[in-house]
Amino acid sequence: MKIIREHITLTETELFVVSVFEGAEIDLSYPFHQHERAYELTFTLGLTGTRMVGDNTSQFSGEDVVLIAPGIPHSWQDHGIQNADNGKIVVIQFLNTMVSEAILKSSGLGNVNQALKSASYGLELKDPEKKKALGWMAELDHKSAFDIFIFILKVLDLFGSNDASEKLCSHGYVPSVNKNSSRRMEVVLQYIQANYSRKLLVTEVAEKVYMSPSAFSHYFKKHTLKSFANYLMEMRLGKAAQLLQHTELSVSEVSLQSGFQNVSHFNRCFNKYYQTTPLKFRKRSFQHTLV
Repeated sequence: MKIIREHITLTETELFVVSVFEGAEIDLSYPFHQHERAYELTFTLGLTGTRMVGDNTSQFSGEDVVLIAPGIPHSWQDHGIQNADNGKIVVIQFLNTMVSEAILKSSGLGNVNQALKSASYGLELKDPEKKKALGWMAELDHKSAFDIFIFILKVLDLFGSNDASEKLCSHGYVPSVNKNSSRRMEVVLQYIQANYSRKLLVTEVAEKVYMSPSAFSHYFKKHTLKSFANYLMEMRLGKAAQLLQHTELSVSEVSLQSGFQNVSHFNRCFNKYYQTTPLKFRKRSFQHTLV
């Protein structure tokens, strides 16, 4: 899972860009990446998968609205498992210079200022504010640049209001700014992404970056705030959730394809992480698709 510093073509005269992806245009295999200068607002509709923001790994489903600050690595993944054809993703990237500091300091834009500051942790918008934002977004088609500008401010105002959003990254999380260290993590995450569905030992990954297992374990936890084992577990459980929702594979087959060597161990891990059994998770997901 290579961390790419994505270049966003924004300028002082073009402060935001809106990208819309629907149906076959949607690609949820985009690598772990970060933007050096741009904030990102992502609206995900009718899709399921694993969302990774900094050191946070979570499942997303149905409707998802997230705000991310520059420098925070992120990725939405479907683990190669086909989602519904009626899904939609709207991504709005904008510069922090879109609103001047003088304006942000005004009392009327306090929530916007708070949202931009808290975005350094990654923010997930919660209901009922999420419903408001999605309702406004549905009316954006063929709107002017001015209308989109006002829409961005309105959504930021929601993110900054009390208890409207949830921080995703841990309070101790700090994105890597050391280029050499960042390149090493790129190799590590890319290798894990390509191999997590099979038996993968810490010694094997450590060898890829010429480190001892103990030094690598310390290094990995320092940069992700997670142990190698926990990170690997979250990746595997994310794929298992996708398989349960979008295939008719048996639990034992899901277990094997997700990288678990023992179905009993898989059941325990799944139950602990999702607070339900794999079969109940599948049934609940199926019921949601009928609503």
